[in-house]
Amino acid sequence: MSIVIVSDSGCDLTPDEASRAGIEIVPMYVIFGAERLRDGIDIDRARFFTRLAREQPQTEPPSVEDYHRVFVRSIGAGRNVICMTMSSGLSKSYENARAAASGLDANIRVIDSFGASGLEVLIALYAAELAAAGATMEEIAARVDPKELKRATYFAVPDVTSLGRSGRMPKALVALGSMLGVSLVLKMNDAGVIGPAGQSRSFDKTCEIMVAALVRSIGRAPSARFAVSHVQAASVAAVVAKRIEAELGFPPAFISIHDATLTVATHMGAGAVGIFAIDPE
Repeated sequence: MSIVIVSDSGCDLTPDEASRAGIEIVPMYVIFGAERLRDGIDIDRARFFTRLAREQPQTEPPSVEDYHRVFVRSIGAGRNVICMTMSSGLSKSYENARAAASGLDANIRVIDSFGASGLEVLIALYAAELAAAGATMEEIAARVDPKELKRATYFAVPDVTSLGRSGRMPKALVALGSMLGVSLVLKMNDAGVIGPAGQSRSFDKTCEIMVAALVRSIGRAPSARFAVSHVQAASVAAVVAKRIEAELGFPPAFISIHDATLTVATHMGAGAVGIFAIDPE
């Protein structure tokens, strides 16, 4: 049987990018008041950011029923499923996907990415690459297992307000960042939980600190792959991508730049930049 890779919209791939790679995205929900909107389907980026300027949305993961529909459709098409979700430390997406899979007599593997955004991009693309090369379910699951895969995630956030409001960051850290007027470097740890990793009064310096920390974490292996995601900060993201290459001392095997999905943008806030790396070898 063929294998389909499924991810939630914590993954920053666009619909076209996901389709070309053979990845199916199950949308999360962005909620403005009584409106429950599917990320990237019921609301586009322009309308989202217009509303974000005056309203603070909430987010919800795909429901058990959402995942169940996708799994049933894939099984009916004769495909096994590997599903990669946003970190269980940030969302119930993993829990809901597991619940959907448990009720089906089929070959479905649900994997907690212990990450989000660009990390989900890198792991989902790697899984799709392995599937296209003919790897088995067991081989793919073992190669992309975040507990075994060398990985690193850092964010630079000019304003911690959105993260604090969503509960994704401790209130004491939010208060510290606001009081001192600094931009923070944040790291996602091995359990997929966000914590502090540095700070600077200059956002440019913060990005420099972040890049150096990422390269120290992942190393300078030629096999390392990188992604940069941003929230309305395309020019900064392009500079950060060049800094990664400069810090490595050679062009990386793979590097991509993405707009953060609306789910990620809700919690990170405008101007945020995230950098991500995996080393499959």
